[in-house]
Amino acid sequence: MEHQGVLFANVLLVEDEPAHALLIERGVRSLVGALVTRTTVAKAREAISSDTFDLIISDLNLPDLRSEEAVRAIREVAPRVPLLVLTSSSTLGDGIAAMRAGASDFLVKNFDASFREVLQLVLSRLRGVLDAERERAQVTRDRDLLREAIENSNDGLAVAFRDGQVRYCNSGFHNFLSSFGVAGLSLLDISPESVVRGEEVLQKLREQIRDLEAGAIWTTELVHARDDEVAFDISIFASRDGSSDRPLVLWIRDIRERKRRERFQREILSTTTHDLKGPLGAISVSCDVLLESPSADERSHALLERISTAASGAIHLIEECLSMRRIEEGAFVMHPVLNEMAPVIERVVESFALTAKTRSVALSVEWEERYVMGCIDPLGCERVISNLLSNAIKFSQKGGEVVLRIARRAGGVVITVRDKGSGMEPSEAQGLFHRYARLSSHSRVAGSGLGLFIVKCIVSAHGGAIDVTSAVGKGTTFDVFFPDRPPCNERGEILCLDFA
Repeated sequence: MEHQGVLFANVLLVEDEPAHALLIERGVRSLVGALVTRTTVAKAREAISSDTFDLIISDLNLPDLRSEEAVRAIREVAPRVPLLVLTSSSTLGDGIAAMRAGASDFLVKNFDASFREVLQLVLSRLRGVLDAERERAQVTRDRDLLREAIENSNDGLAVAFRDGQVRYCNSGFHNFLSSFGVAGLSLLDISPESVVRGEEVLQKLREQIRDLEAGAIWTTELVHARDDEVAFDISIFASRDGSSDRPLVLWIRDIRERKRRERFQREILSTTTHDLKGPLGAISVSCDVLLESPSADERSHALLERISTAASGAIHLIEECLSMRRIEEGAFVMHPVLNEMAPVIERVVESFALTAKTRSVALSVEWEERYVMGCIDPLGCERVISNLLSNAIKFSQKGGEVVLRIARRAGGVVITVRDKGSGMEPSEAQGLFHRYARLSSHSRVAGSGLGLFIVKCIVSAHGGAIDVTSAVGKGTTFDVFFPDRPPCNERGEILCLDFA
């Protein structure tokens, strides 16, 4: 019989018969570290009070106490130490009585040829039981800690059925629902009137709750119709557990602070640049007028040229700060106007046609109707579509398919890019739009990790939204919404900023 080394480091043996004690010691020698022997319950209790034991092996009938009384006396001073009782009686009732009194297990002292092997088997079994109990206790502690962390999280977390009813949720999820006036626990109770693009967004939400396939994740954004600073990122993951109801895991992140910060910084940047450009322009024009005056002497002329050059340089820096070339550094200005979408789409698709052909990827365009208008900044919109198409083609297998679809929806235009590539895990989808985000599965593919970050910046600046649906091995779909009324300032500009 083989054993995995020492099972118990320090063992107390309570046995008044020296011959029995010697046989027991020989039987357990290979499985224990140190073995301390005592002959009475009283002496055993003294040893327990002065040392720590991993296991107690005790005869059931000792000189000072017998049967269950001996077990109870030992248990008083060692309530959590495993206790193996040895009995000379072959009556099963004695062992059961000892177990009821607090013993962990019992064994009949039948000192025949098989005793050693049986004793070692019992110790191995007891070690296995103790290890399993310890693991269960650790799992319980970890589960309780996780439950506490989830309950105290600022993010909303919930498990829901396919009918929208919530099976479990934390306080953050309650707060999310109450923000939209929902008293119960169903996502489907959110009123369309309380959400920006309510009918469309909630219809999509209902479809995903009902149809999202196992292992897939869908993310979107809900913005309150009466207060656009009240906004939440929503991720829905369909469990892979194979059950018929396919439960959903919902993660809600409150982004109202981010929205407030975005608005504040946009206003600061817009006001500052406007306020600086005016005075600097006046300085530059004034210098030009004075330079044309014949009364200016040579020294004054030189000073005026330096002032004019400095003012022009400062104006150029401000313009550069708000230009598209500076998007990676944090900000650029766009001018959305009503545009026909076809020329924008055709320019982008034409630029990717050769790349798709080279990679043996079928690239196609679907129009809900050919003449579609959208209020967009053309270059910004091209940047969005280009990044999405680039990723879709790049991560599609040879012989794959990428579809670009354009359609009108209530209040705006929706651009969909769908591929049948590798897809992504739910954990990867959470940080998809972060600066320099790269999926682990894409680490060998060249890229900066800025593409989707830039897409998010441009779409958010337009007051739009992005939904992502993905399943590992089945591909990814991006739905981008550009509203008809982007949040332009008084000069018809929108500012795209970096807040990550």
